Amino acid sequence: MIWDIILCGILYTILIVFVFIRTNKNRRNNDTDSDDEGGLPVSLPPDIDLPPGICLPDDAPRKTIPETEEVLA
Repeated sequence: MIWDIILCGILYTILIVFVFIRTNKNRRNNDTDSDDEGGLPVSLPPDIDLPPGICLPDDAPRKTIPETEEVLA
């Protein structure tokens, strides 16, 4: 029984050391000075299949100022 616990402890230590070495090796190889955080670059707007007669606006919505009517008394 005690030998099982000791064996599990030794195997656990070997496994942790192995994982630590593998992760540090990958980290060193991919070390670059770029600020890129990864992922795919997005350069074009997505192609959306819209129903006929519906189109996306060109710009952000603009605030319209309502014209005030001049009241003559």
